[in-house]
Amino acid sequence: MHYQMANIIEHIIITEELKGDINLSNMELPVIYTNNIEKTVGTLLHEAAGNFLLAIFIVPFQMYGKIYEYLKSVDHSVLYYKLIIIGSDDNIDYNSFDNLNYIGDILPKSVAEKKFNFAIKKSRVVLQEFIQYEQKNITYSAKLEDAQRDQEDLIDIGRSLSGEKDMGKLLRLILYLSKKITGADAGSIYLVEEDENGNKRLRFKFSHTFSRNVPLEEFTMKMNKESIAGYVAITGEVLNIPDAYKLPDSAPYSFNQDFDKQHGYISRSMLVVPMRNHFDQVIGVMQLLNSKEDKSGLKKYENEAFQIKLRLLDDFDKYIVTFDKRYNRLLEAIAGQAAISIENNRLINQIEMQFEEFVKASVTAIESRDPATSGHSFRVANICKEIAYAINESNSGYFKDFHFTEEDIKELEFAALLHDFGKVYIDVNIFKKSKKLYPKDLENLKLRFDYLYRCIELTYSFKEIEILRKAISSNNPCEDEINKLRLEKESKLKRVIAIKDELVMLNEPTVTDAEPENILKRIVDEIEDFHCLDISGKEMDILTENDKVNLAVKKGSLNNDERHEIESHVIETYKFVRQIPWPPEYKRIPEIAMYHHEKLDGTGYPDKLAGKDSILIQSRIMAIADIYDALTAHDRSYKNAVPVDKVKSILKEEADNNKIDSDIVDLLLETKICEKNFLH
Repeated sequence: MHYQMANIIEHIIITEELKGDINLSNMELPVIYTNNIEKTVGTLLHEAAGNFLLAIFIVPFQMYGKIYEYLKSVDHSVLYYKLIIIGSDDNIDYNSFDNLNYIGDILPKSVAEKKFNFAIKKSRVVLQEFIQYEQKNITYSAKLEDAQRDQEDLIDIGRSLSGEKDMGKLLRLILYLSKKITGADAGSIYLVEEDENGNKRLRFKFSHTFSRNVPLEEFTMKMNKESIAGYVAITGEVLNIPDAYKLPDSAPYSFNQDFDKQHGYISRSMLVVPMRNHFDQVIGVMQLLNSKEDKSGLKKYENEAFQIKLRLLDDFDKYIVTFDKRYNRLLEAIAGQAAISIENNRLINQIEMQFEEFVKASVTAIESRDPATSGHSFRVANICKEIAYAINESNSGYFKDFHFTEEDIKELEFAALLHDFGKVYIDVNIFKKSKKLYPKDLENLKLRFDYLYRCIELTYSFKEIEILRKAISSNNPCEDEINKLRLEKESKLKRVIAIKDELVMLNEPTVTDAEPENILKRIVDEIEDFHCLDISGKEMDILTENDKVNLAVKKGSLNNDERHEIESHVIETYKFVRQIPWPPEYKRIPEIAMYHHEKLDGTGYPDKLAGKDSILIQSRIMAIADIYDALTAHDRSYKNAVPVDKVKSILKEEADNNKIDSDIVDLLLETKICEKNFLH
């Protein structure tokens, strides 16, 4: 901000009544005779806009009261005046003057010319000194206000830079605030980087010009002293250039005029500062162009950077000034803050990327233990994100008061990626159990039926031999009895094969409404008539209790004990995930992950929570995403993928039964998220 002293406009104002009585022919100041003080003063104030008005009023005593009352209402920061009262001692009431500061003198009509001129001169000098004093106060006050604004801006910059994580937004913020403080019209930021050979170069990263809408793309340039930005990056010096077109011959750098020529611009004043990190290394350069100032002194603009536009070539002469030297240190401080923020931003982004990759690698390792659900966590995370974005776009109904920030969505994504992490503590055989019976148990069951088959064959062979023996000894025919026996044997053997095949089919897990318990009960009742003896002659169970428990499973492949062990994974997930030192914005990840199997009607696990208010919306989102992927996944060995239309019906039914959130289900279906491909 530059400070310009206002002009002083001076007048002697005399009432018409005194025109013939007072001789003002030799006055240095312009004289105005008037019979309407108010109108005259109003006109002068309008003409003197932005300047100080110095006025010496010469009025008769009888008009003093009225004129003084009016002058008290005028802005005294603009009008500075003295009153010279004309009258004799006989008609002047000296007790009527309530403020002597504004009385320049009291003179009779017959006063000598020299004395009258002296009174005017004295009043003028007093007013001029007072105005100069006021000008200094105004200038000092403006400087103090400007310094206070700079301090406030610096505090705001520190607060803003420390809170911004997006690199693009961070660079725009740095440039915006720097231009705001200095009144700059344009600015650019260059960042130092290394190429594949380790050579340093400058990358033109971001630029903005208030007076031009210029789309600029990133590019790199050599880092040497030939360019202004390169010189500052190498030397670490601050350059405050009054006019880029008038660089001294001794300057090692030159100004590239290509931008100005292409866009009808004139880059005059420049302030170029290095951006140093906490190791005192220059990591970038901030370049500001054209400090703007309203030279009229009228204070028409609150902030020249935003409000003054350089549209015409004349505007560059009219408004551009050299950057105030005090901005050198101020911008160095800002650039230093910015450099540290950029470095911190890079470090944070690197840590976040490494952490995210670690989480993904861990999830991949965990899912490799369970081929049946490989990729499940990644797909659930993607579905959760899609639902969260859809909620953000919903401006009515249940979701109008919900909004997920980018941190909220990242929190939800991490929770979804880790929601099954507790499965690492579960017996891997349970994960790989693709049928109701483990392969070895099924094989044993089939062997027992094969053994039963041979036992029946052997039993009937013994019976046939016994019939033949009796027939031979009695010399009686036995053909009919043998045929009947053989038909009975064949019927039983066929039934054994049929039951064996039926049990093999029953071993296949389904998500249908079939009742395996009824099928199993019928089979158990039927095979009770099949007697099978082991080698010691004892009755042998063809169907073990383990077979019955597992084959009676209606949906999926897990029995109750196995399912309870699987369900314990949410507790194990919570125990593990809560040990991670999450930053505050991710503090709900353990809770979100733990409750993704809760149901709105209280039948879920682990805590049987009931109602929307009891379950975080993130957990409700994940519950639906989890069900959706489990139904549509093509990699589940224990079932085929369910068609999307059937999945929609299942989700609607679950929502209608108050198992899952109906609002989220409706949103999922309305936005057609369920029709997207979430293959990882």
